[in-house]
This record gives sequence, structure tokens and C-alpha cells, in this order.
Amino acid sequence: MSQDKTLYEVLSVEKDASQANIKKAYYKLAMQLHPDKNQGDEEAKGKFQSLQRIYGVLSDPEKRKVYDQTGSLEDSDELAGEQFDSLYKYYRGLYRKVTEEDLDSFIADFRGSEEEAADLLQMYARFKGNMDEVFQWQICSDSKMDSHRFKDCIQNAISSEKVKRYKTFTAWAKEVEARPAPKNPLAKRKKKAGQADSEQALVAAIRGKAPTQMNGLIASLEAKYSKSSARKGKGKSEPSVAAEEPSEEQFAAARARLESDHAAANGEATTSQPSPNKKLKRKR
Repeated sequence: MSQDKTLYEVLSVEKDASQANIKKAYYKLAMQLHPDKNQGDEEAKGKFQSLQRIYGVLSDPEKRKVYDQTGSLEDSDELAGEQFDSLYKYYRGLYRKVTEEDLDSFIADFRGSEEEAADLLQMYARFKGNMDEVFQWQICSDSKMDSHRFKDCIQNAISSEKVKRYKTFTAWAKEVEARPAPKNPLAKRKKKAGQADSEQALVAAIRGKAPTQMNGLIASLEAKYSKSSARKGKGKSEPSVAAEEPSEEQFAAARARLESDHAAANGEATTSQPSPNKKLKRKR
């Protein structure tokens, strides 16, 4: 079968063809290509096998929907039906639901940790001392509560020559020094009056923070609360252990291909943007 043709063109039917018309076209071609009528013809045998696969996709509503979105026969097999459902259930089972208590616990452990300090210096170097950008990307940060301690952390790193000094940072640091420092910057943040609990609280937090910062927080939460990993102390993680098949890379690649092909099919522009997400600390 020609790879330049769509599955519909192979069957000589329209894209919106009914199941009855698809079945009729399949039977017609199957009669022509059946091995019993083409004994010794390996090409006809190969075409007949391809026809079985094509019909298997177009006769299945879920697989046909995926094919219409992606234009990929492979994705139709991988991302629909029982195979996809089993993959989804497997990976969904790796993570338990993140509660408000989990969120509070993560923030309390992260703020003031060595891991936070390392991330802060990385963001400082990346944005060349522009602290407005740093606060946008540094997870669990608040400029009102954290400016003074961030200033001290960066100044200590500059003194020990771990990072460079930037004029932008120097000017910002002078402004911070002119303001009174909070009494207990690492105190647990109080919930605002009337704020909803659980999932609604998380939604409110996401809306109140820059998307770039919250993406990093979500990635870190996944790393901490996955069933296959656990944090011991601040800024430390346990050694990695291999996961069961199927691999997450295969699943992620399949999903990425689906989204990319869907965007291309709809004429949407796809651009690559840097992500602030932290690398997941998964046990492999």
C-alpha cells in the first residue's frame, strides 16, 4: 500500500464515510487481494496484511478518531483502545492524589533548603541578576517574604565566588536593604479568609502565581509524591531504581507525537519554549 495515501484513499472512500461504506470497501479489496486468489504473490500477501490493519483502525471508533487527529497508523494502535487504557492506568497509579496537606508539606520542606538555594543561584545566573525574573521562575517564592533571605544567599555566593555580581542585582539589593525584613520569613503562610480547600486551593494558588513558577512546583510535587520515590531531609533524594515496563519515555514520546501531529493537522504553529520544570527525581 502506498505510504503517500491516507487510509481512506486506500479504501477509495471519503473521510466522513459511514462504517457501512468502509466495511463494503474493505470486503471489495479483500476479495481482490486474498492470498487464496493470489497464490505465490508475496506482494499481494503483504497488501492483504496491510489491509487488515487499515480496516482494524477505521472500523474501531476510538482508533479512527486518533488517526483522524494524527494521521498516524502507529499512533492509532498505541494511543487508543485497551493498550492506551492500560498505559494510562499504569502511570496514573504511580502518583497518588496531591492534597493540600501535601502541598503545605512540600513548601515547608523546600523553603530554606539546600535545594532551594541551588535553584536560586541557578536562576540568578540565568537571568543575570534580574530578580524580578528570578521570582517568576523560583518555585514557592514570595518577593515580600523572601527578598531579604534571597539577597543574603546570593551575596554569600558572590563573596565565595560561586556566582558573578551583576549591577542589576546590586541595585535591587540596596532597595531591599532599605526595607524592614520580615520577622519570620520561613513561617507557614496563612490561608486567606474564605479560601477554598483541597483542589480549589491549588487552583487558586496556580492562578495567583506565574505559570512558569507553578510548572516547576508541579514537577517537584510529582517527584516527591510518586510511589517510587521519597524525600529524606531537605534537598536530598533517594537513589534511583528502575521502573517496570512500559517505560515513561515511550509513553511521553507517544503523547508528544500525538499533540504535535494534532497541532500540525489544525495548522497551529508549534514553538519550543524553555521549561522551568525541574527534572523529576524518579527511581529507575
